[in-house]
Amino acid sequence: MFRLAFSPSWVLIIAALLTLQGCQTLQSNDGLLEQESSNAKVSSRQLRIVLDDLVLQFSSQVELAADQIIAANDDPQICKNALLWKMNGISSCFQAASRRDPLGSYFDIWILNKQTLALFEQSNNPPLFGESQDIAIAATKQIETSMADVLDLIGDDLPINEKFVTAFATDHPINDLYFKRASITANYTKYIDSINLKGPELLGIASDIDEQLDQLQRVSSMYAEFIPKQARWNGELMILETLQSNAITSSLQNMSLAASGVATIADTTQAIPELVARERNLLQDAITGERIATMQVIDQMRSETLNRFREERIAVMGKVESERTIVLKSIDDQRIAATRDLTHLSEQSLEKIDQVVDAKIADVAVHSSDLIDHGFRRLAQLIGAIAVLALLGFAGYLLIRRQRQTKPESKPITEASIRIHTAATARPEIELKTATQAGNPAHQKQPANHLRYRVRRSA
Repeated sequence: MFRLAFSPSWVLIIAALLTLQGCQTLQSNDGLLEQESSNAKVSSRQLRIVLDDLVLQFSSQVELAADQIIAANDDPQICKNALLWKMNGISSCFQAASRRDPLGSYFDIWILNKQTLALFEQSNNPPLFGESQDIAIAATKQIETSMADVLDLIGDDLPINEKFVTAFATDHPINDLYFKRASITANYTKYIDSINLKGPELLGIASDIDEQLDQLQRVSSMYAEFIPKQARWNGELMILETLQSNAITSSLQNMSLAASGVATIADTTQAIPELVARERNLLQDAITGERIATMQVIDQMRSETLNRFREERIAVMGKVESERTIVLKSIDDQRIAATRDLTHLSEQSLEKIDQVVDAKIADVAVHSSDLIDHGFRRLAQLIGAIAVLALLGFAGYLLIRRQRQTKPESKPITEASIRIHTAATARPEIELKTATQAGNPAHQKQPANHLRYRVRRSA
């Protein structure tokens, strides 16, 4: 086992993890760590947080060491190897960290680092980084120390430990900086036979979907920070490979052409001040001439534009005047036609009225004689009726007069005023008559006839 070298940052991380473990009240789905070790000091969720920080440390350490190697060497091949280490090593680290179970990701990253360390410690002639090989080895060993610290943080009762990692890295080494690696999942059971896995996948324990999405988001966010760097490193690698091509090399080896080119450049450099002054004067003259020509063209275009506007205005006014004349003429024609139509309608109306009046007059003339005859007949009848009534009245008058002449004794009674007898006046009158009759014997003899005569005359 490696010696534990805890830095202050690791102490803070361990304290935070222990605090999280003490405060955690909800238990997530068990991972490979919970299945293999019941006495683990951290959970799978806490191990995933440590791995996120470990991946960033791995990537930063590799990038720093590679940049130091490039800065310390001028050999294009060494610079190319350093670029390949940065590009492919960091990419392989993120690929290992993207496993679903954090324990599987941890061991895969550790195996990657051991394979890288074995590649750098090989007795290559020449070494991959020349005299700067120690920089790469030191960076890899520093990462190795951090991996051992994490194993101590997890616990030492796991069936899979550093022995498994060393055996796998030894049996499946990487041979170049392109990091073509064997699958840890396919060769897992070859080294560990005492593990009872609970799941359909090796090192792929199914966990909660939200946790998986959160893990994928964190890994993607971390890798997104290195995408611009990966693009820049690819560009640098392409430039190095282009400079090492035969066409570029043969061109650079032709020193005679380079010397003549340098001489030409020197002469041109000495003539640059005069050339710049001459070109500046020519440029000013050209700018002045272009400005004058431009202003002339602008004035000409302005005059042409105004002339066109004037012509268009005149043409538009002419069309408007023509249209107005046509409209006024059309209005006059419509007025005359309307007046003519009204006159014609009035004449027709008067003719129809005359016809109706003539027809009525003719009808009256036809029936007037009948009406006159009928009127005369009715008048004759009225006159005859009046004459008959007059004769009857005259005959009645004569009859009444004759009766008066034949009965003169009844004249006092006839000419006497007719009294109106009421209940109040009838009784005294009867009493008076009774008394008179009692004193007059003549009246006592004919009382009934006298009463009958009075009643008949009253009627």
